[in-house]
Amino acid sequence: MTRRFTRIAILGSLVGLAGVQLPASAQDEEIKPVVIIDLRPAEQKNGAGLVELKGKCNDGVYRIADVASDPVKLDLLKADLSQQLRLGGEGKTLTVLDWSIYYNKQVQSNGVGLRSVGIQGYTIPGKKKERRAGSKCPREETAGGWYEESEIHSLFYPLVSEFTGTFAGKPVTARIVYSPRQKLEGRFTGGAADTQALIDAVHQTAEEVASAIDR
Repeated sequence: MTRRFTRIAILGSLVGLAGVQLPASAQDEEIKPVVIIDLRPAEQKNGAGLVELKGKCNDGVYRIADVASDPVKLDLLKADLSQQLRLGGEGKTLTVLDWSIYYNKQVQSNGVGLRSVGIQGYTIPGKKKERRAGSKCPREETAGGWYEESEIHSLFYPLVSEFTGTFAGKPVTARIVYSPRQKLEGRFTGGAADTQALIDAVHQTAEEVASAIDR
């Protein structure tokens, strides 16, 4: 048999094998969603719209309630992670210990400078009040939602997502500062811009959680 006919015979065999039913590849199998167990404190689950944090260092900082998005943020996170982790997350459990998304309207201010004038020492404004982005207290003194000026990328108040949990027993932490692309109504009771900003923040949180799991 010549070499030419040998090649034809081999090709014919391969064509015949192509019709054989082979087991579906792993990529063709249905991806099982990540299992999520929610062990967050009650105050992180309850409320509607915005819940203001207490304490002098938390003025203007609000926790956004779960019901502010539809679907709620845990369902969004589950859907995102099931796609991003693919087979690596199949059948495994993500336990959520803490997860809040904050709307932080704080700005830093140097106050109004005062200087004494005249015999009686009256005070008058001596310097224009300046405002700039960023939490007004150190991070360790805030209850949540802390951010600094360098972390934002727009002129609008940020959303700060802080996540702590475990995945298959491995500790996982994630934090993102989301800068809205437009001015928000800031009520989180169903407004289109508010809802979209919240959903975007959840998607970014899911990406950061997936990255933390893979590290």
